[in-house]
Amino acid sequence: MRKTLIRYCCITVLLGLAGIVLAVSPSEKQQVDNFKVSTLKGLHSAAVTVKIIRDYDKTLELLNEVALQKEVEFILRNAGIEITGPTPEAGLYVVIVKVAATGRDNMYFAMHVQSSLLQIVQLTRDPAIKTEAQTWPAISQARFGIAPITIAKSTIEKTVKDQAGNFVDDWKAANPKP
Repeated sequence: MRKTLIRYCCITVLLGLAGIVLAVSPSEKQQVDNFKVSTLKGLHSAAVTVKIIRDYDKTLELLNEVALQKEVEFILRNAGIEITGPTPEAGLYVVIVKVAATGRDNMYFAMHVQSSLLQIVQLTRDPAIKTEAQTWPAISQARFGIAPITIAKSTIEKTVKDQAGNFVDDWKAANPKP
C-alpha cells in the first residue's frame, strides 16, 4: 500500500513537472498550430526595453522603468536567455506600460501593460527587404485594468513579471534542453 502511494505521488509530481515545462500560452499554441514552428525556436538572446507612458509626469511616479527592466532581464536571464544590446540576431523584448490617473481626486489609475518580442524578419516575396516585426505573442497579451492608488504599482509590476514568465514558458517549450 505504501509503495503504491509513493509510486502514485512520484508519477503525479513527474506529470506535473512535465506539464509545467511543456506549458505554452494560448498565443504560442495558435502560432505553432498555424505555422508548425515557433518564432522563438533558436532564439538565444534578447535586448530588453521598458517604456512607461504617463498622462502627466507625476502620475504614479514611484513606478520606475529601470527597476522594471532589471526585473524582466533577471527573469529572462534566469531562464537561460542571454541579455544583449540590440542586434539583428537578438530579439527585442519590449514592455509598454501606460498609466493615467482617474476617478475623484485621482485616487485610481487606468493601466495598460503589453509585452512583445520584435525580431528582424525577411519578406519571402523580396528577400532583400528586412524589417522588424512583432513575432511574439501571436495574440495580444495586453492587460488593461483600473486599480486604486494603494495597489496600482504592485499590480503593474506583477503583470510585467507574469508576461515575462509567459514569454519564458513559451521560449522553453520552443527550445527544450537536450
